[in-house]
Amino acid sequence: MKLKNVIKNTFEEQEEKELPHISSLEKKIQAKIRGDKIRKSFWITKNPYAYATLVIFIMLFGFTMSSPVMAKSSIVESLISLKNGLQQESTNLLNSDPSYRDNNTQKYKQTRQEWCAVSARSPEEQEKAVDSIRDFIDKPGANVVYECVSRNPNKPDEKPQTESYTLDFDRFIIDTKTNRIIQMTHKEGTWGENKDGTRWFSAQKEYDYTPRYTQAEAGQLARDFIAKHEKALGKIDLDKLAFETGIKDDGTGKVNYFFIWKNKEQNVTIAFTQGGQLVSFFNTLAQ
Repeated sequence: MKLKNVIKNTFEEQEEKELPHISSLEKKIQAKIRGDKIRKSFWITKNPYAYATLVIFIMLFGFTMSSPVMAKSSIVESLISLKNGLQQESTNLLNSDPSYRDNNTQKYKQTRQEWCAVSARSPEEQEKAVDSIRDFIDKPGANVVYECVSRNPNKPDEKPQTESYTLDFDRFIIDTKTNRIIQMTHKEGTWGENKDGTRWFSAQKEYDYTPRYTQAEAGQLARDFIAKHEKALGKIDLDKLAFETGIKDDGTGKVNYFFIWKNKEQNVTIAFTQGGQLVSFFNTLAQ
């Protein structure tokens, strides 16, 4: 039986919550066994613990193929150990190695991606978050992409409370306990300088500022939106919260309306353009 099938079959027999990283780990193991030269030198020199764990895994695999009783636990323990090693070494590099201080370098970005991959929740749990995002935007087949988890820097052993996903020009922050959306905003753009001194900018999200709605009409849009997307947002009783409004007019015909429902410490804030397009959403009630 091929290694890939052995790993999948073993993981399918386990509790869902015990094995959250089968997909990303499987890709890494297959890459190592194929002799992936691009990543090999990095992990041997910069991440010896993770590479050693991989070697141990291969040895255990060879041994347990002839011992069905031990195969299940040995493979699982080795994979989990590999994941923990990759995560810890990536954390150490990002936080402690001076050569990783520049967030714009390819080395930092690659290691950051590695850390995000091994820190991810199980595919089954992530699918619940993706479903919430698809409900929020009313697009069942939207290509939502996992970005990363967020950990409390003061409590490194604590499970991540939020994780982020992206879709086109937008970023979504998900509460990992409820899989509900607590924030939606546009992604940051990038820019640089050309050789001639001029600047270039990445593509930006376009907004509809056609003057279709008054502030009061947009306010009803906001109420209807929150009520319609209970699956993505949870049940929010706006009538029990104090209500405030705001408006931003840049003087060129681009008007955004802001609507805030709040209690003493928390709030729900949502913004629409005068054309009726959702700009942002933020909910601290869910936290």
